Amino acid sequence: TASADAPSRQITIPVVYGGEMGPDLDDVARHTELSADEVIARHAAATYVVASMGFAPGFGFLIGLPAELAIPRRRNPRTRVPAGSVAIGGIQTGVYSLETPGGWNVIGRTPLVLFDHTRDEPTLLQRGDHVRFQSISPAEYHAIAEATPKILQTGTSSAEVVG
Repeated sequence: TASADAPSRQITIPVVYGGEMGPDLDDVARHTELSADEVIARHAAATYVVASMGFAPGFGFLIGLPAELAIPRRRNPRTRVPAGSVAIGGIQTGVYSLETPGGWNVIGRTPLVLFDHTRDEPTLLQRGDHVRFQSISPAEYHAIAEATPKILQTGTSSAEVVG
């Protein structure tokens, strides 16, 4: 956990927006009366601050969402939201650190691993971090994903690092 005296870190999270990686992007665009491209541009232009950690290990609640992008949570939550999903819920944005159920509007996905219990510092994000999102192509996503060590869940209590 970051102390109040520690300098904040600057973290850039690469994201593929829309398509199967961001199934709610068009809904967010309709709700906000913006084009999908404008939602992406505004989401990626903002600087966010990790206000708190919770919900799941490594999940950061980020404040700083442009007011015009605020959208209520989904009426019907999904039973499965993939790890790395970038989403908007109310006036916050966040990145699902693990595959979990969730009711936020998924607008994209990052190939970064946000929680890895085998690392010295298991969470990528810490309270107080400044976060930016950078739009990337699916090809860039796959290149980053292949270069990033993966955690393969092999049950509820064990994992294997591969890659």
